[in-house]
Amino acid sequence: MPGPDMRSVASTQGWLLLASLLVAGLTSLGLAVPAFGTANLALLFLLPVVAAASGAGRRAGIGFALVAGAAFNFVALEPRLTLHIARASDLVTLAVYALVALVTAAVAARLAEAGEAARAEARNSAALSGLAQRLLALNTRAAVVAIAGKAVGQVAGMPCTLAERVEDLQVAGAADDAAARWALAHRDIAGKGSPVLPAASAFYAASRAGHRSLIATFSGDAPDGKVLALLCTMIDETADTLDRLDLTHREAEDRQRAEANAMREALFASIGHDLRTPLASLRAGIETLAGVDPSHLEPVRRDALRLEQILFSLLELARLQSTTEPPAVEAIDLTDTIAAAVDAMPAPVRSRVQIAIAPGTPLVASNAVMLHHITMNLIDNAAKYSPQGSAIGLCVKGNGAGGASLSVVDSGAGLGDDAQDLFCLFRRGRNADSAPGSGVGLAVVDAFARALGHDVTVSNRADGHGSVFSVTIRGWPRP
Repeated sequence: MPGPDMRSVASTQGWLLLASLLVAGLTSLGLAVPAFGTANLALLFLLPVVAAASGAGRRAGIGFALVAGAAFNFVALEPRLTLHIARASDLVTLAVYALVALVTAAVAARLAEAGEAARAEARNSAALSGLAQRLLALNTRAAVVAIAGKAVGQVAGMPCTLAERVEDLQVAGAADDAAARWALAHRDIAGKGSPVLPAASAFYAASRAGHRSLIATFSGDAPDGKVLALLCTMIDETADTLDRLDLTHREAEDRQRAEANAMREALFASIGHDLRTPLASLRAGIETLAGVDPSHLEPVRRDALRLEQILFSLLELARLQSTTEPPAVEAIDLTDTIAAAVDAMPAPVRSRVQIAIAPGTPLVASNAVMLHHITMNLIDNAAKYSPQGSAIGLCVKGNGAGGASLSVVDSGAGLGDDAQDLFCLFRRGRNADSAPGSGVGLAVVDAFARALGHDVTVSNRADGHGSVFSVTIRGWPRP
């Protein structure tokens, strides 16, 4: 693609060619139609002056004013086909034409300069706005530096490299190294074409904004004032973007640490509060075993399961908060996962579960242990908030996107305005007083699902007799 200077030269040559053709054409018209009229030709001979001044500047307009005046004298003033002037009135006519042509050239040139300045300003604003919009979509420092360097180079019309350290630049020698370090230290410009260290083979510009300075190297001379100002503004915008990225990352880290601390505090509080009741029940149940009464075994088993679930859930929640490593994912058959989760439930709950798995349900990408506990917690939640003996639906079907959806349907009172709070740790729904629990199960479901990239949704049943908790899981990639 031609650079800005090449495009400017081509445009100027085009306007000069047009002006020349207009002079030649009007001269031919005057020769072919002698009776066309002096006044009409005088007006027409102003056209090449306007064309030259608009496209090539004031000097070109003045030059074509002289050329057009001579051609006008040659074809319109007596004696025709000569450059002599026989009458004083014709001399006045030619003088008036020359004055009008010169004024027209000046006005046209000024308007052309103003228009070009406005277009250049618009291009500069568009380049700066485009860079700002592209930078907003980036979230890594390397991507910001790479995209900004390309955009700055396009505006400068020469290759550009952005870096945060001189060591990251490929400088040609001692002179370039000195120029780059001077520019970075003083947050200014240096190098080829600048007043500072002009012996360098490249031109260097440092950002004036930003917590940490940014250095740009251009393989050419320093551009003119307006282009240089735009380049420095674009470099400053890039430095500000890097600062915003740092601030965003620090805020995310602070938020993660605060959440981890809150989770640890909640874990310790839960160990002292929520585990006390099931532990006491276990101790009492163990004591009754001496009487060999089988009716005592099921409550012990139920409370042991509950204790195991709570311990696992709290410890896994704490682990998720303390690490940034994603859980391991593998191909999971939901049929096996559901069967294992239902078998792990107490007998009274297990007998209420009605399983419906659609044929052709694909393998999904998940973590076997975490998905197992997601399913158990959803079943346990449905059992708590449904009437004793009511059915609990467990449905699995493909979601049309290569994955599957696992839904647990209960027959309880449904959801109220506090539906979103159900997934907060130690927060319970409006029917909490009528059901046992500690507010951990659904928090585990939400935390595990987010860690695995699954989507959890909750809604009331269409018939108004219960609620539906659904987990959407992406499919395992087919070979």
